[in-house]
Amino acid sequence: MKSKEIIKILYLFLIWLVFLSTVVILADRFLPYRPSFPYSSEFYKYGLSHSISKLANFDGVHYLTISQRGYVGTGLIQAFFPLYPLAMNFANHLFHNYMVSGLMVSHFFAFLSFYAFYYLVKMDYGKKIAFSSLIIFAFFVTSFYLRSLYGESLFLTLIFGSLIAAKKKYYLLAGVLGALASATRIVGIFIWPSLLLLTFLKDRKNIRAYLAVSLSGLGLFAYMTYLNWQFGDPLFFFHLQDDFGASRQTQLIAYPQVVYRYFRILATVRPFDLKYYAYLQEFLLSLLALGGLAIIAWQTWKEKIKMNWAYLLFAVGAYFLPTLTGNFSSMPRYIMVCFPLFIYLALILDKKPLLKFFYLTISLIFLIINLLLFSQGYWVA
Repeated sequence: MKSKEIIKILYLFLIWLVFLSTVVILADRFLPYRPSFPYSSEFYKYGLSHSISKLANFDGVHYLTISQRGYVGTGLIQAFFPLYPLAMNFANHLFHNYMVSGLMVSHFFAFLSFYAFYYLVKMDYGKKIAFSSLIIFAFFVTSFYLRSLYGESLFLTLIFGSLIAAKKKYYLLAGVLGALASATRIVGIFIWPSLLLLTFLKDRKNIRAYLAVSLSGLGLFAYMTYLNWQFGDPLFFFHLQDDFGASRQTQLIAYPQVVYRYFRILATVRPFDLKYYAYLQEFLLSLLALGGLAIIAWQTWKEKIKMNWAYLLFAVGAYFLPTLTGNFSSMPRYIMVCFPLFIYLALILDKKPLLKFFYLTISLIFLIINLLLFSQGYWVA
């Protein structure tokens, strides 16, 4: 990749970073800080400003606990996969502050995710669509999670990197990166069938390639082995879902039933407050994302657009797995991994500048709203 492209991506990243930081700094002027998650008082011991410690809201508390104490002795944290807190622990040898370490890891991989996504899209569509896809990705309504104390940016970097490696026929590297992805989030396991399909489409007679990319399942297998050894249950991360609340269940729920549940919630829950906003956003974004993936699949089948089926396979798996717990909770964040949506939007909107401007304006508005809510301790995703 040419240095001009890297600098262009860096400029976009810095603009994105300054924009998000400004919203967080000004958040106290619009909403009171009312953390709706436990242990927020723990943030004070890290000695950081309030505007920085807000980036660790919600799940950041759990990652801080895991990185310092491991998985034994605290409930619920076993639902969070180990690679991101391990990276925090490693970075702490340099920064000597677990919150700083986590945020440095997130920001580093946020930039790498920008770079890797651009590179992946460029391989198929060229520079223009790649940069347009990156802008749409960067200003998606929950993109701030990429630089928060969450594993989102690390996960997406590994997914994009694994696909890039497979497309370049570096199959062993693709398998290793895929294994790291499946040790970061449960939906990372869907990189395995995606890599198998990508290998079949590019190098179908290469048996060694299939074996190499199949290493991508080892991250999940390793964590399940640890949970079985330590807690006697290889699926302990799943069996904890009932304890998280938000109507999550360990009994698998069919997708139509989840949709029906949300119709009932939206029809009966009152008042129309911030909690109602969260329900409505979860429901609408979930349906829009599914509709978008269906349209992409249909148009790809009809050869109206070009979309790699391996990308779609990963996105569909990553979309449906969280819904099996019975709700759309966190789906506005989970949808970020359904990256074919951003590519498709770039393909469509680049032909219609006014529509692109309208879409980005709406997306920016809701990005600001969601970041205000998240940084002030209100549930978003």
